[in-house]
Amino acid sequence: MKKSPIVLGLSFSVILILVSFLLFLAHGCGQSGGGTPTTNYSIQGNISVLSAGSIHSQSILDVTHIVAIGSNNSKYLATLNSDGSFVINIVKGVPYALGFYNKSNGVITLLGYLKQNEVNWDSLPIMNPTGEVTDLGSVEVNQASVEATASIDLSSLISQFSMVDLATAQLYGQIDNPMTVFTNVDIDGNGEFDFQEGKSYLFSAYINVVATGETGTDQISHMLNGNYNELYKPLPEAYGFNFAGSGDNLSNGSRIDAAFPTLVYDSYGDSHSGATGEVSNTGGSNPWTCFLTIGSSPIYLPTVAPFGTYLLTCEAKTYTINNFSGATAMAVGNNNDIIYPIFNLVTNEAGFITTVNYQWRKLVNGVISTPTAAEIKAVVEDTSLDNGFVHTSPFISFFSGPSTLIGTVYKFSRDGNSLDVSSYNVRFSEIHHIQASYNLTSRVVCKFELY
Repeated sequence: MKKSPIVLGLSFSVILILVSFLLFLAHGCGQSGGGTPTTNYSIQGNISVLSAGSIHSQSILDVTHIVAIGSNNSKYLATLNSDGSFVINIVKGVPYALGFYNKSNGVITLLGYLKQNEVNWDSLPIMNPTGEVTDLGSVEVNQASVEATASIDLSSLISQFSMVDLATAQLYGQIDNPMTVFTNVDIDGNGEFDFQEGKSYLFSAYINVVATGETGTDQISHMLNGNYNELYKPLPEAYGFNFAGSGDNLSNGSRIDAAFPTLVYDSYGDSHSGATGEVSNTGGSNPWTCFLTIGSSPIYLPTVAPFGTYLLTCEAKTYTINNFSGATAMAVGNNNDIIYPIFNLVTNEAGFITTVNYQWRKLVNGVISTPTAAEIKAVVEDTSLDNGFVHTSPFISFFSGPSTLIGTVYKFSRDGNSLDVSSYNVRFSEIHHIQASYNLTSRVVCKFELY
């Protein structure tokens, strides 16, 4: 049976966006915003084996560059020695994809990116590390699988990254799949690292999630008088794509065509091999963004955005996104291991909200549970940074109409339980809806519209 079409961003929905895309700044190597931050952590190791894997006819290319790419789009080049040893000085606090590249003859080739297959990590979760350095030990780079594996054992990694136990490490592995997109460092294919040319690109999936367990009109009323909306459950329902860029000055209104690695299916069950969209430029010639559509419907199948290579063309330019991956935790229809907040609003006699109390919840096979502190820290980012790729997280905001914000957004602590909003003069009777947003460690931005 074919489903009726829906529109992304419907009332009572939760929108999870893999990487923030509406506005972002170009970042140079090791830069964040307008300056170069002081590095405070190191990744080191030694390339011991270079292998062409099962591709016998392919020559083994040398690793000429190693780049650590943070989920906030910061990039750091390694010091690579002739004996294969390397060290990368970074800024801790975010996860990093680690790519091993060959740059020669006008071509940059990704030979492999670091993986930890036992827990399905596609990145290093350097949010709350112990010590000052992670030594990966011997690293084998396999060109056939485009993977790099380190000799450091899993228990050591879990301990160094404060993951506490195997279950927490596995939870992170469900979230960090989209980090693979950051290994694309020459998206315009001109043989130079984009970040060394003042360019920045981002291809991402955004996911529409409906609220289950109660009707929309009940959600806010269940937050009063000491109560939480305990029945609230997010459920991923569909997704689309966005492509954004900075530094190459695409024109507003230009058409972008995207070719997908496999067919996708809309709400009618019709197949599509690609999508189209128009460049939207809200900041002059730089930066730009483009929502890619397959008609009037989002994508329902496959349940996770297809893994592989996406080709995008615009103004006679070709952009290549290799090894793109969606987040398995956000698969369409999934109701397992999704962490989200619920709220309780305290008002005074005049009807103004004085306190927002909050708790974190987790869906486990559709059943609501309470996540551990380690799980929350492994998944939810707590930051005041706002540079486009990363936004303040977590925060709550109040609206008096469909798009009329009351005041501003109000950050609350990931590790706390209440937020004092008494000075913000938010009257409960004026609220049209409430939004709660936060970043997951793989740049998944969750937007909860609690009508």
